[in-house]
Amino acid sequence: MERSFAWLMRYRRLVRIYERKPEHHEAFIWWAAVHQMTRRLARELAGQPPHARWGDPLPLPELTSSDRRGKVLELLAAQPWRAWRGSELAAILGIDNVNSFRVQLSQWSHQGYIHKIGPALYAYTSSSA
Repeated sequence: MERSFAWLMRYRRLVRIYERKPEHHEAFIWWAAVHQMTRRLARELAGQPPHARWGDPLPLPELTSSDRRGKVLELLAAQPWRAWRGSELAAILGIDNVNSFRVQLSQWSHQGYIHKIGPALYAYTSSSA
């Protein structure tokens, strides 16, 4: 029950008692609950996994490729909803020189193998498969 209250408290209107009538406050609680459920259903329909409840990271796929670029593409394709940082990919692959690996990621992005979302965030490009 406490977790349900915590989820409801994410909605600013429910943090303080703004409503004068209990019916109005009840309506906003219903609205917040419906919003939470539609977000979960949308994630499920999109094929995305649910949020980790206890902060456990998702298991990484078995990397079968022999070269570095193939391993990066396997990681990005296994979790297409996630934006990876270059340092995360380097840590998973056991690369010591993170800066040169970031340069290599940038080159692969310019070549169209991966997609650069923002500063040092990379995602899978389906056209490279």
